[in-house]
Amino acid sequence: MKVGIIGDEPAGPVLAKAWAGAGHEVIGVHVESLAAIERVEALLPDIPIAPMAAVAEDAELLVLAVPNDDAELTCAGLADLGLFGPRKIVVHLSPHRGYGILGDAARHGAIPIAMHPLMHFTGTSMDLAVMQNATMVVTTPDTYRPIAQALVIELGAEPFELSEHQRGAYAEAFEVASGFSSLVVQQAMGILAEAEVMEPAKLIAPVVRSAVDDALAKPVMPIDPEDAAK
Repeated sequence: MKVGIIGDEPAGPVLAKAWAGAGHEVIGVHVESLAAIERVEALLPDIPIAPMAAVAEDAELLVLAVPNDDAELTCAGLADLGLFGPRKIVVHLSPHRGYGILGDAARHGAIPIAMHPLMHFTGTSMDLAVMQNATMVVTTPDTYRPIAQALVIELGAEPFELSEHQRGAYAEAFEVASGFSSLVVQQAMGILAEAEVMEPAKLIAPVVRSAVDDALAKPVMPIDPEDAAK
């Protein structure tokens, strides 16, 4: 397929590079910030940086690598220009929403896929190796599940399917896990730093990993409504 990327998020050019390695053709990228331009030039030196409409028109697989709140608006704008049709696959990368935010593309016959990679992207070639062991959460209408699975497998990652109605719970859990764990780790390192302990991250890292592994190994406990309301 012809792959096009829209957006400055670091995941965009990395996914394009991986799909190119699987035999697809990257036909264009639309980015705006200097950092995003430099990432594209480093990872995809022969790929043109083009206007958004041109990338969307030519691509058969279009990835919206935009901030979470912009995916729906970007999709709607491209749909208004008549740039979607039955031959297109449209992917967004936000953890917060399902394929429903691509409804404007779907109404024109395009295949909507929500694909959230469970990894941190640096926007460099190092991400390609990390992605080989990554999980990607995918949500799409049942008819298109084989397509979504194939796209993830071509990246070297493993698909994990969620239904559209599960995306809200996933988004909440993702935010709780990422935000809470970061806060706790930073607090622990701050305590050590105030005591002038050198390299607090080295001291804390084994404890954090052990605590996380222990928590993940325990049975899931039902949520107490009173605790959840506090």
